[in-house]
Amino acid sequence: MINIFNWLDSNINTPKGKLLNQLLPISICTIFYIFFISSSHFFISNIINPNLVDKISPNFQWTDVLVGFFLYFFTAIDYALIVGRMQISNPGSKARVIMNIATVMGCYVGVTLVLFLWGFAKEVTWLIVPILIFAGSVMIKLAFEGIDYFKDSKAIPQILSKTTIYLLDVLYYLSRPFTFWMPEISKPSVKPMKSSELIKWSFLLPFLIGLDDLIGYMGAMTIYNVFGLLIGIYFADVFIDILIFVTPKFTKKIVQSATLSIIATFAFLYLAYKSYSEALSLVHEKFLLTRQNIFIDILIFIAVVILLDIAMAKLQNRKTFISHTINSRR
Repeated sequence: MINIFNWLDSNINTPKGKLLNQLLPISICTIFYIFFISSSHFFISNIINPNLVDKISPNFQWTDVLVGFFLYFFTAIDYALIVGRMQISNPGSKARVIMNIATVMGCYVGVTLVLFLWGFAKEVTWLIVPILIFAGSVMIKLAFEGIDYFKDSKAIPQILSKTTIYLLDVLYYLSRPFTFWMPEISKPSVKPMKSSELIKWSFLLPFLIGLDDLIGYMGAMTIYNVFGLLIGIYFADVFIDILIFVTPKFTKKIVQSATLSIIATFAFLYLAYKSYSEALSLVHEKFLLTRQNIFIDILIFIAVVILLDIAMAKLQNRKTFISHTINSRR
């Protein structure tokens, strides 16, 4: 297998090598797409339907497929940007194949989890709320890591750039307790990863970003035919992967764009807002907490984060994270 990857890399500029490099992600996506649809049909027919009063029909309208496609496509552009950045830091056909397989599997596992939650556990608030909070924190981390792509760009007005950076500093500081263990994965300075790390993060990113739209998917599954939605969602996923991996040079040019990067930053912030607000609404509705109590709990959380930052800084004889961030921006 190593010999195949070496040949693909050494012949990437020849007509035959270029064709095979482009056909590889298309072939991988096609095979996995067939598997995703077949297995989803099996799950619905043999596991979910026997436990439902209103059975899921295997017959669907193209409207359902289109809704699923656009539902995933427009919410996954952000993850495509991050995967594209990872591809720049991890060049070569081997890394490309690893990322190709792991990203489509990440989407599949995430959406399948949503399918089973919708079928069996629609009211499991204690599970959904932590997922939404964590997913929202991941969105903020990804937005924060995109700062280096636009902070010094002349194409972005300074007032917009600086305001955005200050906002990200504050939000990342508060959400960092949920994501401090995650490595940097989308900065320009990120070093190539080992195959195991590449598999892990290529899988987890679309998985987590898919879960960020958990409530949206579950709502759509209630309104539209589920099987038709899945056909559209998985097609959007493999379509995005083909766009990323067929033309690495074009992908590199796109993901390094300062304008696109700041747009993606706001897209991440919107997804974070949507995730957090949905979690707060569920807590308000399901646990019967008043908005005033929720606001007080948030203030307590902020105070705890600041105190922990100060305490850890003293124990480790270093600056607090917030002072280090402020000084680095001067």
